[in-house]
Amino acid sequence: MKLLIATSNPHKIDEIMAVVNEAGADLGLTSLKDAGVDVPEPVEDRDTFEGNALLKARYYAKASGKPCMADDSGLEVDAIGGAPGVISARYSGVTGGRDVVDPANNKKLLKALGDTPANQRTARFVCAVAVAWPNDLREPVQVRGTFEGRIITPDQAEDIHHAYAGCGTNGFGYDPLFWLEARGCTSAELSPADKNAISHRGDATRKLLAVLQSDNG
Repeated sequence: MKLLIATSNPHKIDEIMAVVNEAGADLGLTSLKDAGVDVPEPVEDRDTFEGNALLKARYYAKASGKPCMADDSGLEVDAIGGAPGVISARYSGVTGGRDVVDPANNKKLLKALGDTPANQRTARFVCAVAVAWPNDLREPVQVRGTFEGRIITPDQAEDIHHAYAGCGTNGFGYDPLFWLEARGCTSAELSPADKNAISHRGDATRKLLAVLQSDNG
């Protein structure tokens, strides 16, 4: 099976392809750029990760004429009612490249948590993945992966004067703030392989592969 990966985020593409390659799955993945799909991004206006993933999968399947895989992912922090949730990527309202948006999102998150104690900063990354076919020739496939942890307190950051930078330089987005108790580090301090083994996107991708393999079995 060949699938189009409906994202312009190179980090997501790398993570998905790494998991697929490690599994040895017979799945041809092509990015939007490599497939020459140049259409405006859809408005992600659903109120769940699953809704946005399916919206994107159907949109790009129709635009490209190819089966399409799309994900919607984000961070849920319990102490602030599950925020930032589906608006994780645009939480701060700042626009621009990741080098501008990610720090702004992280600053807003730490401000929202304020002096919330460490044991009340529980959080999880969520990744919903959907696969849709052109003209809805088949029923969409949907799976969800999660990654449990907590948000660091400012004094845990490598530089407390720039706490939003957290700890570690791998990954992207909220990774430098996402503390893994069992590992004693943030997800930004994990190697790409270690992160893929336990991350929400890795979890969802492996579940998707299992479903697709079962359907084709």
